[in-house]
Amino acid sequence: MSLLKVVNEIIELSEIGNYLGRNDISVQSFGLGNNAINFVNESKFKYFNAISHAFSSDSEIEKTYTLKKYESLFINHFSDFMLQRKPAKQADVSLFCENLKAENKKIFSVFRDIHGIILNNPSSPLLLGKYTVYEFQSQKSTIESKAKLDPEYIWFGDSPEYLIEWHSEARHFEKAVEIADQAFERFELILRYVIGNTTSRFEVGILNYQGWRHRRAYIFSDDGQVSNSASNHGAFEPIPLDDPYFLDEESGYKYVWDIACSSNLNKFQKRILLAIEWIGQSIAEPLPQSAFLKSAIALEIIFTYSEKTIITPSILNQISEGAALILGEETKERLEIESKVKKLYGLRSAIVHSGNKNISESDHHNMLSISRAVVAKLLTSKALINIESVEKLYELLKSTKYSGNAI
Repeated sequence: MSLLKVVNEIIELSEIGNYLGRNDISVQSFGLGNNAINFVNESKFKYFNAISHAFSSDSEIEKTYTLKKYESLFINHFSDFMLQRKPAKQADVSLFCENLKAENKKIFSVFRDIHGIILNNPSSPLLLGKYTVYEFQSQKSTIESKAKLDPEYIWFGDSPEYLIEWHSEARHFEKAVEIADQAFERFELILRYVIGNTTSRFEVGILNYQGWRHRRAYIFSDDGQVSNSASNHGAFEPIPLDDPYFLDEESGYKYVWDIACSSNLNKFQKRILLAIEWIGQSIAEPLPQSAFLKSAIALEIIFTYSEKTIITPSILNQISEGAALILGEETKERLEIESKVKKLYGLRSAIVHSGNKNISESDHHNMLSISRAVVAKLLTSKALINIESVEKLYELLKSTKYSGNAI
């Protein structure tokens, strides 16, 4: 549907009037009084779908405005058409888009607190790809030089310990934060992949930090007895983020940060990055069955042709054989890996189809280890690092299968 048709659909869905305080309807209103613009009951949900469709119809606008900001500008631009009950013309729609694009794009530096880390050498910022991590007291003047305001207005009278920075290109502050928060979530997931296990010893967080805490329970029985229990929970040790380990080239970690911060990835690099994010989610997930499924999804992203693929026996063979060919160096080892993956996928099927919750920590660890090992090989193998698509991967795997050579 063209943007003009969507605009006119929204105009037709709108109702004018003062609906403030009405409890007998579901309404989305803009403005006050008798000239308020409203979308009522079913029209409200149709409006939400239509404005979302309009917003996503232009990729440049979508990348530099939030949906909320776009909605506000949209209602303001087309309010007279709604008030006068007249349809818009193509020139009106084109003018709206031109006005949005005429707003200059800016580079915003977005900082957030980062928890669970320590820098052994805080005198200079730490660079991980395009992420920059600061020890606040050491770099305070550098950070504050970006603004003309008095520092107390920046930090709300508080002093953060460590900050992480991301540069966002946007047309307003709210979109800059939205873009940066997506990057910060990716940072958390990648770091979990790099740390590489499910230990509670470390937890690095920006948006999703729980930290060390004390859990208590108080128990009262029906005969008047009282008891309690207490346990400590969460990460208890800050991780030295500037340790060379986190940029180790032989392990592929430097390459991970590079592709995580690149805007020009090929199709297979996008798959690898998405698989890493799912591995990060798997490591962070407290429920064993959910953690197990997330590590399996990472493998499926690497080896399946389509995101809509159902895991059939032939797809299972494809995944298990692919993992075996990448990880194994000789026939016996490859057969063992293939068999192991198939057994693990039997558990996956039991979770998805019958709700099996009897997934052990060992089961999760085995699936996670295979997924992470496959990704690590893709990041470090000279034969695999330049693969551009899943089709090219399978061409290489097929020639490897019939040659008998190790990758």
